[in-house]
Amino acid sequence: MKRDIQLFIFNSFIGNPEGFKLITKQLGWAQGLRILLKMQLNSLFNNPFHSLNRESELLSWKERLSQKQILPAFALYDALIKNDYTIAESIALVEVVVVGVANKFLKFTVPIVNSKDIESTSSAERKNFFSEIVDRFPNAFGTLNVEGNESFHFHVNTCLFASYCKKLGYEHLAPIFCKADKLFFDQQQPLIQFSRTETLAEQGSQCDFGFKLIAKG
Repeated sequence: MKRDIQLFIFNSFIGNPEGFKLITKQLGWAQGLRILLKMQLNSLFNNPFHSLNRESELLSWKERLSQKQILPAFALYDALIKNDYTIAESIALVEVVVVGVANKFLKFTVPIVNSKDIESTSSAERKNFFSEIVDRFPNAFGTLNVEGNESFHFHVNTCLFASYCKKLGYEHLAPIFCKADKLFFDQQQPLIQFSRTETLAEQGSQCDFGFKLIAKG
């Protein structure tokens, strides 16, 4: 429930306004408003998760939140395609919006890591700290490995975003969410060196997130 409330607050005051701004900036006010209206109609009446969820048991909180997060991207893509935008044009606009909103979301939910969070702490404390960060990504399931007091790795073996994109026919949108992760850590976490050599969204065997504390000075 706490996470649902946090997502509602983010969407109401940050995410939705940012998405509105980016869509109208790219398409102009008149066309942007038409697309936004069709997005809402798609979310209400053509929600692809309605049929998918009939096949499932009660959703976990991770599944529930991941569906809420990814649905606008699907709805935007469908609205653009139905308005005669090409696949390439639609993907490009979805990327602009998803990356922009995701960057705001990660700033909202993931703390800025600094050296005092890691230095002079026990191994158990460091693992707990990084576990809390990883838990902010409801779409990801994997194994967390903390190495000394400078780095940790998160090996993701299941990504709900990639899985939903594949199941529902939006495979071409999946890599966009990976770009959003990289952009956030590159731009918003100045003391963290981010690395990743493969992703599930691009047919990798895992998403091998690596994070290393950058020494000051």
